[in-house]
Parts: sequence; C-alpha cells; structure tokens
Amino acid sequence: MEAMFEPDGPDAVVATILTQGPWDPNAQYGGTPAALLTWAVERVPTLVPMRIARITVDMHRPVPLGRLGVETEIVRQGKRLQIVVAVIRDQGGVEVARATALRFRTATGPDDSGTDPALPPIDTLPFGPVRAPNRHPEGLNGFTGALETRDGGDRGQATSWYRATRPVIAGEEPSPTVRLAWASDFTANSGNFLDLGRWSAINADLTINLARQPVGEWTGISARAWYVEDGIGLARADMFDLDGYVGTCTAALLVDEVAAPYTA
Repeated sequence: MEAMFEPDGPDAVVATILTQGPWDPNAQYGGTPAALLTWAVERVPTLVPMRIARITVDMHRPVPLGRLGVETEIVRQGKRLQIVVAVIRDQGGVEVARATALRFRTATGPDDSGTDPALPPIDTLPFGPVRAPNRHPEGLNGFTGALETRDGGDRGQATSWYRATRPVIAGEEPSPTVRLAWASDFTANSGNFLDLGRWSAINADLTINLARQPVGEWTGISARAWYVEDGIGLARADMFDLDGYVGTCTAALLVDEVAAPYTA
C-alpha cells in the first residue's frame, strides 16, 4: 500500500492496512483518524487566512479499515474565528469519530513572541538516532509500515520523534499539521509506566493545542501519564518540530486490568 487512505469519491476514503492499530485487526491506530479529520478540516475554506489553534478528536467507536464516509460542517463562521466539525462514518453510516476544530485568523503578533522569558525554557528534544522497529503481534500494527521513529532523550519511549513515511491521503503530501495529528496518538501510551502485562490504557480522545504552526515532517513528543484508583487516567505531552516547541496534546485514558495487546 502506498498511502493510509485512498480517495473513493468526493466524500469517502478507503482505509488501508497502513491504518491498522494494535487493539483489533479491523480497528485503526488512533493517529490515523486524527490525521484524516485534520485533513478534512484543512480543506474547509475560510473567509480570511486562518490556522488550527485547537482540535479535539473523539473516537467513540473503533474506527474500522475499509470504506469510510467523511463529512464536514461549519458551525461558526467569522473573520476572527471558525469552528468546524468533521465526522467519520462507517459503511453502515454510523458515526465512529468526530473532530471539533477551532481556527483563528492569522495576523501580526507581538515582536517578543514566544514564552515568558522569566520562566525556564521548554527545550527541544534531542534528535537522536533512528530506533529499530519494535516486535508486534502477528496481524496487528499495520500502521508501523508507515512509521519511522528516533530517540528523543533519556526517557525511552516517553520522549521520541515520529515521522510518517507514507502519505496520509494517496497522491497528496500531508501538511505539517496533518503529520502532527497523525503522531499525536503516541501521547496516550508512550509515557505508560504501568505493568503492561497486567494493565492497559486506551484513549478515546485527543486534544491538540497549537502555540504555532508546525513545520516539517517530524513530530517530537515528550509524554507523561497519570493513573488513579477509579480506573481513569490522563496523558499529556509537549509536542515539538525541529524548530522547537509547537504545542500540547492531552488524552483521557480508560484503564483496565487487561494486558495491553502490544505485549503479546
């Protein structure tokens, strides 16, 4: 397969094996619907130049492989902000995921842009060597066929760089924001410190806030997770490109006393 999604008419795509995740042979890795929905949002016209400031992706059902419908709707249109809802439906027309995107107009900002100089800087992750692919259970994790990773520091998988090596949409070069959305799902489990032979933590959402427009192909993620006694957790990541800090991603986690599938 050459791409994660093949276009199939004006409002549909076919999800290939390059979208397959670790949980079920017919369910996608969370980053691929996030990338598809971000791509759909970026295609929606605006009245003035805008960019995504925040996008929240809810994956309330497993997103299957195969043919999927993709819809967008502008729910607030303006010259200062726009709110777009993008939806993925399965072949039966059931909604399986949606994104709500907040786009702000772009204009001239302050000369002293960046963060408060009185605070410690958020240092970019080291851009380390290419990491050898992990072993995965047979018949799962097709998405790793489009994945390249690099070391990002001394915290193992919790600090890593990610790059999609195949197009998200066949025949198109993914934008840096689509690339970042594709990598964002690593927020959920790259900082997982639990005993994976006993516990799993699955996310049904991703919320990305962008301090600036990302650039380039690589996304760095520095993740940290919290788990509590009621079986609900939180993962948060600082996100980077090779120019520095870009924004954050958070994921709500459903923690179960079941071995994570990628430990098999």
